[in-house]
Amino acid sequence: MNKTLNTSEFEWEKLRGPFVVPTQGDREALATKIASAFDGGRWLKGYIRGKLLADPVFDEGLSAILEKGGDVTDLGCGLGLLGLWLKSHGYGGKYRGCDLGGWKISAGNLAVERLGFADSELHEGDLADFSLGNSGTICAFDILHYLPEEVQEVLLRRLATAARSGSLVLIRNGVRGCGWRSSVTLAEEWWTRASGWIRGGTINFPELGRLRELFEEEGCCVEAKPLWGKTPFSSYWLKISARN
Repeated sequence: MNKTLNTSEFEWEKLRGPFVVPTQGDREALATKIASAFDGGRWLKGYIRGKLLADPVFDEGLSAILEKGGDVTDLGCGLGLLGLWLKSHGYGGKYRGCDLGGWKISAGNLAVERLGFADSELHEGDLADFSLGNSGTICAFDILHYLPEEVQEVLLRRLATAARSGSLVLIRNGVRGCGWRSSVTLAEEWWTRASGWIRGGTINFPELGRLRELFEEEGCCVEAKPLWGKTPFSSYWLKISARN
């Protein structure tokens, strides 16, 4: 029987309500608590803690999702770290994630159970046809480049339809045309395949201009900005909603 961690060891309640960027001490405590809920040894725990502390996508996503409200669908969720970050801040909406990595889904669901977070579930499946439901927010972080061009196009148009229907769509992805950053991002993707962290397949980074064009053609409003933080990657953030 799995032991449920005593979440009262950290004052989860103090970060509820309107989002305020956590202090470094709060961030470290939250990241350590989440990492401790995973099996897999020191390397995996260190990776999770480092990812939560260093990658700006978690706070950016949290801020946008808290503002929007509603249920969250996370396409290509990996270990489900976004959902764990949301729930650790007291987010009350339902979180659903999907990913092809079966071991990641199992590990993430076990962490959800140990931390005692309600309304969180991870599913093993193909993000290209995963049900978007009536989500308040749909997230697609760092997954577009894994899809063949024709599949990528179909998914983007599905996301545009969801945005026109009232969902907030959040995309973070490496893009082409960012000079040395794009080269480093491509090299990192080859490493993830060589290491076995990500299954092999296509590497098809989109162009930022094409992403804007597609969503605007579909009647959506697009906000875009760099979101690489202190990393060397060509990551851009897109916030897509229905055009007023």
